[in-house]
Amino acid sequence: RSRFAKICQELEFKIPESGMASNLDEAKKISARVDYPVICRPSYVLGGRRMEIVQDEIELIDYFGRHGDHISKDRPCLMDKFLENALEVDVDLVRGPDWNVIGGIIEHIEAAGVHSGDSMGVIPPQRLKPLTCVRIEQMASRLADRIKVVGLLNLQLAIKNDEIYLLEANPRSSRTVPFMAKATGIPMIDLGVLAILGKKKHEMSLESYKWQNISTVSVKGVVFPFKKITKSDSILGPEMKSTGESMGRGADYSEALLKACLSSDIIPPLSGEIFLSLRNKDKEVLFPMAQELIGLGYTLSATGGTAEYLSQKGLAVVNIRKVLEGRPHCVDRIKSGLVSLVINTAQGRQSVEASFSIRRSCIEGSIHCITEDDT
Repeated sequence: RSRFAKICQELEFKIPESGMASNLDEAKKISARVDYPVICRPSYVLGGRRMEIVQDEIELIDYFGRHGDHISKDRPCLMDKFLENALEVDVDLVRGPDWNVIGGIIEHIEAAGVHSGDSMGVIPPQRLKPLTCVRIEQMASRLADRIKVVGLLNLQLAIKNDEIYLLEANPRSSRTVPFMAKATGIPMIDLGVLAILGKKKHEMSLESYKWQNISTVSVKGVVFPFKKITKSDSILGPEMKSTGESMGRGADYSEALLKACLSSDIIPPLSGEIFLSLRNKDKEVLFPMAQELIGLGYTLSATGGTAEYLSQKGLAVVNIRKVLEGRPHCVDRIKSGLVSLVINTAQGRQSVEASFSIRRSCIEGSIHCITEDDT
């Protein structure tokens, strides 16, 4: 990670402010400099193993207490400034001896902070400006040339306030390649093989490989194993939890998104009660959606703070007790079959642990639970 950061600085690419910590004391100094929240990324991990977003010093001490045995001078932990509310994208390209082909740009539906394998994605991007896409492609090509990769390269970037931050680069085929190749028709694997065989530009017909020319929209759905793993939590984060993917293709974003949901066995309820328990920053963001849901004929219930906010704004909402406030509480209501869908967003370790029983009761009752405001 530190070697990668040096290359990014050399190429004048923006990367989140960061530092390398081999112990808790070093970690405290870094977090004081870059400020919370930070994302802790141990060295040489796959699938985001032991990666976590840390909100304050209490959580940092807890993190090193649980994972300190895996962090040392030889295997330090990279601590990045966590980019809140940033849009994340995946880029895959193939580089040969004197050529490269961009396979496409996948826009994550969930915000940065959710592992790329767990985030739904859409191609072509729906929220990125055309100029931003051009700048991303230029960055990808320059990085591929600088590290002299031969074959496939995957990049993950975050966009915040029109600034592009390079998060990581994987010099290999990634989990997005099968989806991207099918969505765009660009034969990424064939091109990767030709690159490794040393085929030159004049021996190939690269002009037709333009991912921007696709006429359909494709959405990557995600399949999770929560039902099969006892005590697993459906809240998403930097550590990957999904075990499969699906794909929806349509004439527009809505059609592709619905197909991706259906193929992931997510069947949206057409009526009924929607229960909400939201972190503070989501209440204002999701208020227009709550209005829309009532307009579509759904009814709303919510825990104290969320219910108070919505009712003050003039929405009809049933106030339900939290688990610690006595019975009947929100988990009782979910288990009773009165609830058709749950929207539960939580932030910080304490809040996530306190709302675990809500999400677990949804898993056990086969009720869909949305844990990210973007979703």
